[in-house]
Amino acid sequence: MVRLSPPGYTRLEEAGTLECRTGGSESNVAVALARLGLRVAWLSRLPENALGRLIERRLKSLGVDTGHVQWASGARAGVYFIEPGAPPRPTRVLYDRAGSAASEMAPDAMPWAVVRGARHLHFSGITPALSGSCRAVCARAIAEARAAGATVSLDVNYRARLWSPEEAAAVLAELLPSVQLLISTALDLELLFGLGGDAEAVARAARERFGVTAAVVTLGGAGGCLADEQGFLHVPCFPVTEVDRVGAGDAFDAGLLFGYLRGDLRAGLTYGLAMAALKHSIPGDEFIGSLAEVEELIASGRRDIHR
Repeated sequence: MVRLSPPGYTRLEEAGTLECRTGGSESNVAVALARLGLRVAWLSRLPENALGRLIERRLKSLGVDTGHVQWASGARAGVYFIEPGAPPRPTRVLYDRAGSAASEMAPDAMPWAVVRGARHLHFSGITPALSGSCRAVCARAIAEARAAGATVSLDVNYRARLWSPEEAAAVLAELLPSVQLLISTALDLELLFGLGGDAEAVARAARERFGVTAAVVTLGGAGGCLADEQGFLHVPCFPVTEVDRVGAGDAFDAGLLFGYLRGDLRAGLTYGLAMAALKHSIPGDEFIGSLAEVEELIASGRRDIHR
């Protein structure tokens, strides 16, 4: 989508200018993985106009393969507005995405050969929330990936403005049995699936409920945890100074997947938390950082002035 935000902490209703950026859950994950040095392709549908080209050019410039994007004549790009807040005023997001090109993705039009040639498929619960055809695309993508021997991860990423908890729970419950790696906040797991209790109980219950290889649960300021075949692991968060929190969860996903794809999900949990902390310090949705910066933060656990 196209992201528009007023400068500083200006209220939207008082804005005289808007800064233009791009963002979106899966595209943010793709950018962050590309910044870590992985080969990443992003599949979506964009309008064949200036805004579509803006989105595609931005992702391509950050190292993401956009050569398989479906272009739609006469369609529109999703747009969202962010009003940055400072405590006690929260950051607020206003969406204008109904009827976007992406929401009209259809299974028969997607380049499934790309999915069949990949090691791993990642998507979030936002995509199936957009439309019935997007739900069909997600189901087909999982089937194509699994048939080709690829692994699949799903970040629940519940958005109340897109669907109800009941609808989200029903749809995601159909998709999750074919997923190996489940990612969610503790709040979403309780709201959608009634999984409450302490962090370990929630992670173990999620893994058992959906039969995933591993369930990863983020805990806000308390860090993150996972339950896998080795048992339970909790990792505290890194210190954060918030500049822009949007996209921090996507940066976390990328760090987690980085470890997962290297055969060490537990190290991935630490990478994810480090990347989420760094993302809080970066304006915009995307993680504009490097693997060296992530590993330096992990090694030191602090942020100093570098001269």
